[in-house]
Amino acid sequence: MLPTGTGKTLIGIMYAERLAKEGRKILVLEPTRLLVEQTYQFYKAYSSLSVEAYHGLMRERPSLQRQVIITTPESALSLRLGDTDVVIVDECHHAIGNDPLKKLLESLRAEYRLGLSAHIPSRHKKTITSLIGPIIQWSYDDPLIRPYIAEWVAEVYESPLGEKEREVYNKIEELFTRCDGKERMLYRLALTYLSRDGALALKESISRKTKLASLLSSLGDDILSLEDLHKWNTLKSILEEHEYSKAIIFVDRVVVAKRIADKLDAALITGRKSLKEKRKELEEAKNASIVVSTSAGEEGVDLPTADLLIVWSNTPSPLRFIQRRGRVLRPVGRIPKVVAFIVTPDTIDMDFFVESLFSAKQVGVDIGVLEAVVEKYMRLGWRGKILKLLEEPMPEEWIAKLAGLPMASVKKHIRMLCESGDIVVVFTERGRSYLRTDVLPLLEERYPELFEGGNVKIELKTRDKRKKPPFLLERVVIREKKGDVEYVYVLKVGCLVDERTLKYILRHYSSPHVYRVWG
Repeated sequence: MLPTGTGKTLIGIMYAERLAKEGRKILVLEPTRLLVEQTYQFYKAYSSLSVEAYHGLMRERPSLQRQVIITTPESALSLRLGDTDVVIVDECHHAIGNDPLKKLLESLRAEYRLGLSAHIPSRHKKTITSLIGPIIQWSYDDPLIRPYIAEWVAEVYESPLGEKEREVYNKIEELFTRCDGKERMLYRLALTYLSRDGALALKESISRKTKLASLLSSLGDDILSLEDLHKWNTLKSILEEHEYSKAIIFVDRVVVAKRIADKLDAALITGRKSLKEKRKELEEAKNASIVVSTSAGEEGVDLPTADLLIVWSNTPSPLRFIQRRGRVLRPVGRIPKVVAFIVTPDTIDMDFFVESLFSAKQVGVDIGVLEAVVEKYMRLGWRGKILKLLEEPMPEEWIAKLAGLPMASVKKHIRMLCESGDIVVVFTERGRSYLRTDVLPLLEERYPELFEGGNVKIELKTRDKRKKPPFLLERVVIREKKGDVEYVYVLKVGCLVDERTLKYILRHYSSPHVYRVWG
């Protein structure tokens, strides 16, 4: 066992490299798809091993010839990796009860086993020892550990919807895509309540005589039968796994915050209180080891500094992201600070999470999550739907209509996809449009006149002043000389381009059909 933030993944890499030299096949197990992606990026960055990642969202099975396969226990069971020589188990404390990790470890014949965890409860140590091996524990006070303690660490936990919750979510999403105006906004709100806060929030919303309750009347019985808090077990695991003197849990809905505070016997901070009541809440919070807070605790109050911050309700607001994170960044005590995000995969909650990280990164905040992981998850949820639409050029208005998203959200998603290099700006009879990068050759086949090029001078303006791609292309300046007069056209781009993409879009932008109309 090693404390949070002391480099367990790097220790796993060193262990894998040593055994790979002996020709051993290595299996690395992560509890969630997000951790599979993040660990894969670590292995690619910090080792010379041939590595492949695999989880349930990937269609192609991994090549078993790789030195290292990184996957989840569920996916590993489907791959039937019985002849694995080495298994490295991240968050090995999960290998108990009916967890798939326990079942997998019992079936594997791996001779070498390494388990990594920040905390293994005493009642589970016997089980973990039988499945992996003897447990060795280091503390923050160990002189070998102290120099490597990070200032703060970000951790992401996936908490998927149950089968019933997913069925209801899909039904609401279908209704959402069929309507527009205020009804669409209300259905989107219902999706948010269910995936971000839990069915309890949605149940409260339909218990009153509102327009939302009327819209969801046909699903009323189904909603009332759902599990109240699908993130609850994940929250309990986070609290059990970490050492902390004070933990703060941020929850948006008051009804959910109250339920969590009751179940944990925690202090509660909410808004809309008198000054006397607020003082009482803060006094209780100062003396409590766990504080549950709504947005009232994000600013304007003297909320006690925490070692562990848990974000139950993800928000796309960079300001709220920064305010929340600030609660754990005050330098107090020797325990490294941890910000743990609970995210519902394949829902609007995942969109909020990724958007908050991207927005915070845009204003220069250290987000604590690998950029490659953020980009991978950008392609899920609504961003994935936008990418599917952009097999042909579309302006923002069309994307908003077909995806069923507010224009403000579409603009944010497009900006993120442009800056990750997934889409590019093109100009057609529809005006300024967006297109998936990989289908640019098809656009040239359909509209060759848009790629004719011309006898013009082209100047590239990049954000980071690089002269060779890949770079973020901010705009293209085109100069065309007619007699003694030079005409200047400026096309705004704002996209990450590689060498192949750049060749296509420069031919496109230098076509008279484009720059003379749109420049």
